[in-house]
Amino acid sequence: MNQEITGDTTVRGLADAWLKKLRNERRLENTTINEYERVLSGLVIPELGTIRICALTTKHIDEVLKGLAAESQNINRQRKAKVVTGAMLDEAVKSGAIALNPVRRSMSVKRPKTRAAELRSSEVEAVRAAVQAWMDEKRPGPRATDDMADIIDVMLGTGARIGEVLALRWHDIDIAAKRVQIAATIKTETGLGTYRKPLAVARSLDIPEFTINALRRRQSRSRDVHTDAVFATRNGTWQQVNNVERRWRQIRKAAGLDWVKPEAFRHSAVPEV
Repeated sequence: MNQEITGDTTVRGLADAWLKKLRNERRLENTTINEYERVLSGLVIPELGTIRICALTTKHIDEVLKGLAAESQNINRQRKAKVVTGAMLDEAVKSGAIALNPVRRSMSVKRPKTRAAELRSSEVEAVRAAVQAWMDEKRPGPRATDDMADIIDVMLGTGARIGEVLALRWHDIDIAAKRVQIAATIKTETGLGTYRKPLAVARSLDIPEFTINALRRRQSRSRDVHTDAVFATRNGTWQQVNNVERRWRQIRKAAGLDWVKPEAFRHSAVPEV
């Protein structure tokens, strides 16, 4: 770290120095560092920010983790707080500012056992019905996009992630040959906006008839946009992953399908319909 870290450095000061070091090294993507910053500023610094790192104890860490558990049933907040704080304090150990990392002996945060991320055919039909019900529902404000059903069918037929599906361009798709090339993903970063980022290795896939039908639906409604995006926004730009995730959370909550996370679409073998 360019900034000297000692035992008298506060947790807030260590966080500032560590995040600056990560940005200068450029080994991690900005989106990852931004998430670290969000976790620290939102979950850790409000509770521990003024404590000198030489005085920081495992008890302090446990109190933060227990507090997060009491506030929310979302165990991911606990897990992220522990992982990010632990990585930050590892840096303080490496620099010689402290001898031991107090996070390493803190309370265990285990992921709850969840249902395997795989859908049966009947459950896929329940998902499709839930999407249609959500689209039919009258809500105030601008009409929601009508692409959720098609996005899900492309995920089911390709095993691609949301970002990879949103990054699809029409010239990545050969409808006649029933093939698609997954060549990029979507990233959103502060200062850069939302953009298409090529994958290190593209993959070409055969796709089933129901996915072809979804793409044909998109094609019949598509406009000539400069991005050539299959799932463009109303303005012709790339859609953000978190917006699609947010819409799916609304749909699954309304339908009682809370256990169906987006990764379930990627890992489900769905027969042609």
